[in-house]
Amino acid sequence: MKFVHIARHYIWIAPLAIGIAFIAAGAYMMIEGRDAKAEVRDALVRENITTSDDASIPGVLVNNAATAKSEAAVIEAHVDEMTGGKTYAELDREDPLRATVLNAVTLRTALNLAVMGFKVSDLVIGLGLFMMVIGGTFIIFIAPAVYYSAKIATHYEELMKEQASNKPAMPIKGEPIPQAL
Repeated sequence: MKFVHIARHYIWIAPLAIGIAFIAAGAYMMIEGRDAKAEVRDALVRENITTSDDASIPGVLVNNAATAKSEAAVIEAHVDEMTGGKTYAELDREDPLRATVLNAVTLRTALNLAVMGFKVSDLVIGLGLFMMVIGGTFIIFIAPAVYYSAKIATHYEELMKEQASNKPAMPIKGEPIPQAL
């Protein structure tokens, strides 16, 4: 019974600890997501790629998902124009355009991988923020609710003990039975 009493008084610490853990994990995820995004951006900037003049975002340094996607699309359009819509695998082995198409596929793949890196890092940052909100909810709402529920349960238990102690004893033989008020 002592364990139940102790557990009831300190059970509110569990949602508090869970909330703190969620906030810490969310902060870690946000930091790692931002670091990953910066890594991808730095790798793109080191390549010093500028979007072509006929890209949807013309003449700018490729340093984010939009510019990388724009340049990948224009490279694909140029290759399709050169090959008549044929892919690397569809070109004849002796076709002189095959090496150019392979280079274009490699560059497009790298650019699309950068786009995916930006999106995954954004997803991790968003998930980290969500975890922090969940942790805050545990701390702000659930821990106090559990704390006050324990207080109410303790108060109820005390009332029940008091009521049990105030219960009239059985009357002695020959004494009148007390009437309810």
